Amino acid sequence: MIYALKKAGNTQTEISEETGFSQPTISKELSRNTGMKGYRYKQAQRFANQRQEQKRKRSPVITAKLAVEIEKRLRKKHSPEQISLALKMVSHETIYRYIIEDRANGGNLYQELRVNSKRRYRRRVGTRRSKIPNRTGIEERPKVVDIRQRYGDWEVDLIEGSKGSGYLLSIYERKSRFARLTKLNTKTKEETTQQIIALLQGYKAKTLTYDNGNEFAGHEDVTEALGAKGYFAQPYHSWEKGGVENYNGLVRQYFPKGSSFASLTPEQVQAVQNEINERPRKILDAKSPSQLIKKIAA
Repeated sequence: MIYALKKAGNTQTEISEETGFSQPTISKELSRNTGMKGYRYKQAQRFANQRQEQKRKRSPVITAKLAVEIEKRLRKKHSPEQISLALKMVSHETIYRYIIEDRANGGNLYQELRVNSKRRYRRRVGTRRSKIPNRTGIEERPKVVDIRQRYGDWEVDLIEGSKGSGYLLSIYERKSRFARLTKLNTKTKEETTQQIIALLQGYKAKTLTYDNGNEFAGHEDVTEALGAKGYFAQPYHSWEKGGVENYNGLVRQYFPKGSSFASLTPEQVQAVQNEINERPRKILDAKSPSQLIKKIAA
């Protein structure tokens, strides 16, 4: 039909309307399959067959050996982009196509991908939390913290398990994106303070940024033990400590909301901490937080 309509003098738009294909599709067909004597349907079919044959003969981008490495990293919750950065052998688009094909064939690699969805912030009602003694607001925090150019500025948060099963304390270093993680049985001021100090022993700490939970009311004891001044985000402004919030999202890949922390062992928590810290990051020029903190803390 394309051949006959074109020979009759129809434009690409008119051919598109007559055949039911879009004008760009008609244009692509003509540009790819026109020879020295113009567009001829038998020649067009031959060109198409040749391209299909070449495609079948082409070596697969993802070899069996490479597939094993990609799947191993996906199981460790590395994103396709992080895998591409680390391996330098395949694009993240190709890895996504591989995952799509795996799912079509009944595989479950897609379940290892992080779900990207809009965060919903619920309007909170009721009484405000009690005032934290000698609280210093984030507006007084040194501006150098904002630009992530020095090592030693940390953000602190809690991840809650199912009711009564415990909490995870997460502490995130802003420059290196390195983080520490440990389990808490309660979120009392005493236990939280003790574990913050324990997690940061051996690391440089200049500032700590908290939210306004009463569990962080022992910030002055942390400052005395570590020499790191504490600052508090504005109430319900979780984006003011966005680094640790994002890190918590990575942890949730392993422990979805509603998970029980009751039977979690220190070894399991440590394994999750290590896996996340060892992921290559685009923002760190394909280095992992573990690699970077060793370099800048040396």
